[in-house]
Amino acid sequence: MAENQLKSLMELFQNRIFRIPDYQRGYAWEEQQLNAFWEDLNNLQNDKIHYTGVVTVELVKQEIFKNWEEEGWIISRGYKPYYIVDGQQRLTTTIILIQALLETFSQDNYINFYSKEDIRNMYICQQAANGIKKAYVFGYEKDNPSYEFLKTKIFIDQSSTNQDVETLYTKNLLNAKEFFSFKLEKMNFNKKEELFKKITLQLQFNVFEIDDQLDVFIAFETMNNRGKPLSNLELLKNRLIYLSTLLDEDDDSKNILRKNINESWKTIYEFLGKNQNNPLDDDTFLKNHWIMYYTYSRDKSDVYADFLLNEQFTAKRVINKVVRHAEIQNYISSLQQSVKVWYQLHNPETFSNEEIRKWLNKLKRISFGAFSPLIMAALLTNDQSDRIIKLLEASERYVFILFRISFKNSNTGDSHFYREASRLYRKDTDIYSVVNGINDWTWEHTDIQSFKKQISDNYFKKKNNGFYNWRGLRYFLFEYELYLQEKSGSNVDKLDWGKYEKSSDSIEHIYPITDTDTYWQSYFSDFEDKEKMLLKHSLGNLVAISQSKNSALKNSSFPDKKNPLNSNNGYYNGSYSEIEIAQNTNWTPEKIYKREIELLQFLIDRWKIDTDGATVNDLTFLKGLISMP
Repeated sequence: MAENQLKSLMELFQNRIFRIPDYQRGYAWEEQQLNAFWEDLNNLQNDKIHYTGVVTVELVKQEIFKNWEEEGWIISRGYKPYYIVDGQQRLTTTIILIQALLETFSQDNYINFYSKEDIRNMYICQQAANGIKKAYVFGYEKDNPSYEFLKTKIFIDQSSTNQDVETLYTKNLLNAKEFFSFKLEKMNFNKKEELFKKITLQLQFNVFEIDDQLDVFIAFETMNNRGKPLSNLELLKNRLIYLSTLLDEDDDSKNILRKNINESWKTIYEFLGKNQNNPLDDDTFLKNHWIMYYTYSRDKSDVYADFLLNEQFTAKRVINKVVRHAEIQNYISSLQQSVKVWYQLHNPETFSNEEIRKWLNKLKRISFGAFSPLIMAALLTNDQSDRIIKLLEASERYVFILFRISFKNSNTGDSHFYREASRLYRKDTDIYSVVNGINDWTWEHTDIQSFKKQISDNYFKKKNNGFYNWRGLRYFLFEYELYLQEKSGSNVDKLDWGKYEKSSDSIEHIYPITDTDTYWQSYFSDFEDKEKMLLKHSLGNLVAISQSKNSALKNSSFPDKKNPLNSNNGYYNGSYSEIEIAQNTNWTPEKIYKREIELLQFLIDRWKIDTDGATVNDLTFLKGLISMP
């Protein structure tokens, strides 16, 4: 142990340069951690210190830093290079705040008697007297995709080699800078000076330098992470880099594998964070890839991580030559290929084939269920669109019928289809056999009586709200909307799934819950309360609406709902379903019954449901209540 003592940021950066090594994850702090850090600074009194936590560092070996092109000159002047093993989130946050703070000062400002150039030289970047050589005091290793981003987007420097690689981690870097820039807008010069003093002198770090004898990779895995817990994907990267150092091979081969691991993870994080509005979860991808790549078993929820880190990729297996270079290379190559398909699967707009886009979007809405690894395997091993479409159709039908109609346990079929994903990936089966298997499972597990019982329970045992409480209602009505749109021949979407899914007001009772308006009394006064309840919550009385109606309008008469005075949000110009409703002159019990029959028939036809001899009339709760002409 070289040192283990409290140091201020100014002391910590004295004659040192810091690099975040390739086995570390990128910047992971989000608004919650940033707010806590900002509150700590604001609450810190001017005469106090604040213990900020442990910073664990490792002195970079000469055989490594001798190949560093940019930093050689500053190291020759007595600066020591260190890897940050633990504490990079806190240090990165602190440096981003200093950069944001510098950008608020003019060039001739002095902050606590330091010029902007002095501060930049101390914490961010130094430039040689000749103006040519430049070395960053703090940053990432060059192989890290955040390396260039930190320089150009955070430190606002020019770069001739910027590759513009953006990931979820680079987004976090930018969000942190924007967070601090916003906070600093409200501060005057004196407050900023106080803040700079707090950052550089009053924040105190417990500095721990790792001994040469301690394996840094093991230290990284076992160290208590104080910011956000490491994901299994991040731990796996560190493990694989560690194993590359244990291979019984020449240094060139080890270095090539290490570079390939870094390149693979660079690709993985690029695609997981490619859609910045909907970043994909690290461990969800890793788990689904594991299901596809290895033979699935389910002993516990996190069995995939236990398998990868404690059974498959271990030091013992490498030393005993059970796991070799080729196996690690094949695995990381598969991860690198698969993440691109995983991204496409969750971003259907990336497909040129319209039918694939359509069915993937349906699965996104209803849930992929157990089919994510199977579809990923299909996309990796099949290039024929018609086969992919058949798989997507069968998967969507399975999820809807088993879990929205038959109310089977949520894990029904999981193990079987996970194993099929692995078999398909290894080409031990073909996509037609898989599709036939899905269809067989669907027919075997269809239970229309469970559907009727669930709706009955909703009516009579639960909240008395019948179809309105059916778990499949929102998706079903959206599918009916798409059916009407296709029938109309229009390309104009009138329902946005994102807004529709989140809004509690996106499904409306046409005949309202509160039926005090004289219009409704004229049509429904002959029914008892229980009978009105059956009508109000009937499938035929529910409609997906394109925009929330005025709360008073919801209980208005049908003519007012169709075309309200002083408003343009009536049924007449709403969703395709609303427009269909608006074709009626009045909304009567008979209209509700008729529409319920039509919707139930659509349900059976759209998903090809085996009703086991039951008719549409057997599924409605209005039979016998209303006499149809």
